[in-house]
Amino acid sequence: MLIQPYELDELHFAYCYRVFMRWRTYRARPIPSLAALSKSTLTKLVEGYDIHVLECATNPTDLLLEVSLKPNDTISIAASKLKGKVSGWIRGELDLKQPERLLSAGYFACTVGNSTSRDVEKYLSEQAVHHGYAQRRLPPVYSERFEPDESHIIPKHASVISRFHCVLATSWRKGVFGSVSGEQLTAEWKKLQAKRRFVLRKVSFVPDHVHLALRLHPAVSPAETIVDLMNVSQEFMKRELVTVGIDRLWQPSAYIGSYGDLASPQIRKYIENWEYAQLSA
Repeated sequence: MLIQPYELDELHFAYCYRVFMRWRTYRARPIPSLAALSKSTLTKLVEGYDIHVLECATNPTDLLLEVSLKPNDTISIAASKLKGKVSGWIRGELDLKQPERLLSAGYFACTVGNSTSRDVEKYLSEQAVHHGYAQRRLPPVYSERFEPDESHIIPKHASVISRFHCVLATSWRKGVFGSVSGEQLTAEWKKLQAKRRFVLRKVSFVPDHVHLALRLHPAVSPAETIVDLMNVSQEFMKRELVTVGIDRLWQPSAYIGSYGDLASPQIRKYIENWEYAQLSA
């Protein structure tokens, strides 16, 4: 049976992909000009990159910001673009003629969203009840939480926590999965983790869709991870496709939602409080 693989450019995403970032000047050397960098100025600097600046606060040594990215963006490339534009802006403000390191090599970044880690964990754990399967003697549901080795997703020169809640639905919402096939497919996905630089934190299968909680290396985009998961699972489940009468496993779409230990409103409040503290100092 010939099955058409999924390509990134055919997929449509509903998404909320927000990242909090922070970095310092090189060796924490004060640069007074940096304190004058505003949200509106930074927005203009990166407008060609399709990066949406949600919040921005600075002082002479630090820059804090929250940005919105697209599903095929990676955190590492977004950070590189932002730091490059900020460094160039500082050079212009200081009228520097010779190359000089202005910003630290590393950075901190973490995903944030409308939900926290606790919210996502609770939601995925309640799928059997939510879809009315909990009272069955053998519910067609598979759910498991993992504590995997994450060494392959830790970058060398940054501290990044990148978490995503993703949802995939079967074609025509056909009931394809059961508890056994869900567990077997999860085992196939886990084989990809080291090579594709992601980890599965939790899976929750019901017959016609699956929820995933993932962590990614900052150089990996959530969109490309979704494509990998779609294609591996479609190949693994191809016999079931014939049984249920569909020629592709998934709808050519997915939901991708970033999340973290703090939700976006909490991050924004933190940035506001930090900025107020700088003005009051």
